[in-house]
Amino acid sequence: MTTIRQINRLVRPLTGPQNEFVQKEWQTFHRTIQHVINRIDVLRTSEADHFRVIWKFCPTFSTGFTLEWEKWFVPGTHQFWFWSRPDIDERFIACVNEQILPCIRDTQTLDDFVRLVTEADFITSRLADHVDTDIRIDIARGDLDTARMKCRALHERCARDPESYWGRIWRKTTDRADPLLEAGDRPALIALLHEWERELITRLGLEAYYEPTPFPLEISSASSSPSRPDRP
Repeated sequence: MTTIRQINRLVRPLTGPQNEFVQKEWQTFHRTIQHVINRIDVLRTSEADHFRVIWKFCPTFSTGFTLEWEKWFVPGTHQFWFWSRPDIDERFIACVNEQILPCIRDTQTLDDFVRLVTEADFITSRLADHVDTDIRIDIARGDLDTARMKCRALHERCARDPESYWGRIWRKTTDRADPLLEAGDRPALIALLHEWERELITRLGLEAYYEPTPFPLEISSASSSPSRPDRP
């Protein structure tokens, strides 16, 4: 059975003040956090000697890793992860450096994230399958007309069974976003995005690593605001 001690030993070369990752219990997060959270999970299996290595990622302003995207990595073609291999530490570090880190570095912006979860062959769960996260991303990217249309439809679905499992999850988005989208209240939507972001970052204990970054909606709103004349 995979233990915390084994995981600690495996990820130790990746963590520390000068390295790119930080460990929070059994989860290893990438230190660069703007609008996407990336982490590596080392997970146990039903076999004591066998474990899995998975890269997981989600937007910082989503409901979190209950709805996430992931890719599994193996040490080589038709190979698996076994603690008993004498070179397992070296193979793991090589996998992170050569395979996982390039993926993480290509998934830092919202456009990168959307492209990946829309186009990548390894993704089994598409963005459109996560209707509430899809709405949040449309808002963040400034596509309010699309977000409004999707939010209306999801709001109606929630109203039919508001206390169902998915209804309760989706309402975390629709109850707050729907009236703001209908009103076209861009400042309030920007504030809501930052609120959602703070909620997830705080829940995961990543405040020290989060780099506050304007949303595309925020940037476009600022650039379209009329300038005030200088006072005489």
